[in-house]
Amino acid sequence: MSKKFSESDLKEIKKKLQEACLESWKIRGYKQTNIPLLTKTVGISSGAFYLIYKRKEDLFLEVLENVQDNLLMTWSKFIEEENQKIEGFKKGLQWLFHEFQTFPNLYDMNSAEYDLFLAKLPTDKIEELKQKSAELFEQAISQANLKLLLPEDEVMNIIHSILFLSLVDRDTLQGTEKTFNFLLDHTLYDLFEEGKK
Repeated sequence: MSKKFSESDLKEIKKKLQEACLESWKIRGYKQTNIPLLTKTVGISSGAFYLIYKRKEDLFLEVLENVQDNLLMTWSKFIEEENQKIEGFKKGLQWLFHEFQTFPNLYDMNSAEYDLFLAKLPTDKIEELKQKSAELFEQAISQANLKLLLPEDEVMNIIHSILFLSLVDRDTLQGTEKTFNFLLDHTLYDLFEEGKK
C-alpha cells in the first residue's frame, strides 16, 4: 500500500532531495548522482521521488538555480561589508574562485558531465541558465556601483577568463591561486571605477 503524503510532507521531501542532490553533485558529479542514490539518502521510494519531479534533470535544474541565487547573495554580502565596494566585489570574486576550485563537479560548465546534463534540458532552459549566470555578474557590478571602463562584453570576457583559471589545473592550486590573485589585482582597477555615491 502506498503512503499518502501531505503538502508539508512533499515540501520537506523536496527540500531534502535538493540538499542531497547538491551535496552529491559536489562530490560525485552529475552522472553518479542518480535517483536511487538520492532516494536512499532521503529515505523515500522512487515513487515518492516521481510525485515531486518528473525526471532527474528537473531536480538538478532547481538545485542549479538555487546555487546561482546563493552565489549572488554571498557575493552581495562581501560587497556590503566593505567601504570600498570595489574591494567587496574583488573579495566576492576570490570567494567564487575558491568555490569553483573546491567543487569543480558543480561549477565546471565545460566538462563532459555538464554537456550531458545540458543535452537533456530544453533549449529555453539552457538559455535561462546562461542568462541568469550573466545577470549574476551584472547585479554584483550594479550593487557595488561600479562604472565600466571598457565595453561590457570585454569586461565580462576578462572577468570570466580570470575566474575560470581556477579550473585549468587542479594539481597546482596554490600557484593557480597566486596567478588568479595577481591577475585580479592588476586588472580590476583597469576594468572598473567606483561610481559617485
